[in-house]
Amino acid sequence: MLSKKKIIPILIVILLLIVGIAVFKVKKPNPIAAASSSKVSVKEYQVDSVEKNPIITYKASLEASEEGTVSSKVSGKVVQIMFENSQFVSQGDPLLQLDDRDIKNNIASSESKLTASQISLEKIQLNIENAQRSYDRTKALFDHEAASQVDLENAQTTLKNAQTDLESTKANINSAQIDLNNLKSTLSNTTITAPISGVMDEKTVDLGQYVNTGVVLGKVKQIAPIDAVIEVNQNDIGSLAIGQSVKVKVGDSEVKEYQGTIKSIDPSADPASRVIKCKIEVDNKDQSLKPGIYATVEIESTQKAETIAVPTQALTGNEGNYSVLVDEKGVAHKHTVTIGTITNGNVEIKSGLSKGDNIIMTNVNTLQDGDEVTVVKE
Repeated sequence: MLSKKKIIPILIVILLLIVGIAVFKVKKPNPIAAASSSKVSVKEYQVDSVEKNPIITYKASLEASEEGTVSSKVSGKVVQIMFENSQFVSQGDPLLQLDDRDIKNNIASSESKLTASQISLEKIQLNIENAQRSYDRTKALFDHEAASQVDLENAQTTLKNAQTDLESTKANINSAQIDLNNLKSTLSNTTITAPISGVMDEKTVDLGQYVNTGVVLGKVKQIAPIDAVIEVNQNDIGSLAIGQSVKVKVGDSEVKEYQGTIKSIDPSADPASRVIKCKIEVDNKDQSLKPGIYATVEIESTQKAETIAVPTQALTGNEGNYSVLVDEKGVAHKHTVTIGTITNGNVEIKSGLSKGDNIIMTNVNTLQDGDEVTVVKE
């Protein structure tokens, strides 16, 4: 029989084992409860397709809506230049002055000759009057047999000679007047003016340079309005119409948006590329847009198409690397998506999602691919 001293330690050991087992049972996690508590509560949105007018995007080049060539109608030495590139000029403003001294001297000489011819004409007209009177007298005397046939013929010859001199002098005066007018026209052409209103560009002339007729010395470009030129595939041309409103975007880091209107559509396609050139007119009152700049043109197609869109709050990532989380049988899976336009809080999804997908709307920045989720009904 065990003594009292031996029983007490045994009882203490048994008591500690009982307490340990109880504590173990209390601390051991419930696998069902743990699994349930690890799920993240989320709200979802089921993807559906909508019918809309798709946006067609084109690369565009900005061009002057009108362009005038600065050239000379006469040859000569440039003695004055009155413009610089980027300067605004109005139609008729003087741009260049050619040396006009020889022309002015020729005009003065021609005017002197013309004056002399006009004085000579007056004298001839007096001679004709005298010759006419002499002929009339001789004819009267001849009729009364007081003058001979020779006298009459001489008087008639004198009259005809005077009349011939008159016609010749008139012709000379007319020719001299034409020459004078031509010289004056040439003189006016020594001042080269702006053919249209616009901004000066492509200046190719220097002071003292001798210029020949027809050589391009610069250009005047009308940039208010300015044209954005695009090339449209033959399959898309049916979506465009003259007068249709479009968006023109310029810039990379800081994009500026302008409103434009389709101004013209070429009647035929380029035989080599099979594209059709279209011009879009942009107001450009502040002349901030310049010819040669590249732009992006967005045109809303007139032909409806099915597309899908989701609320922007479901989207994560940054430009070129966007994604959404899709609930696939209670597990969040990351889908990389390509986006389109953003309108009224919804973003167009071009690829990466399908109709009927359940996308996660909440906790999108903390959820990881593969996390378990449970849907909370609103």
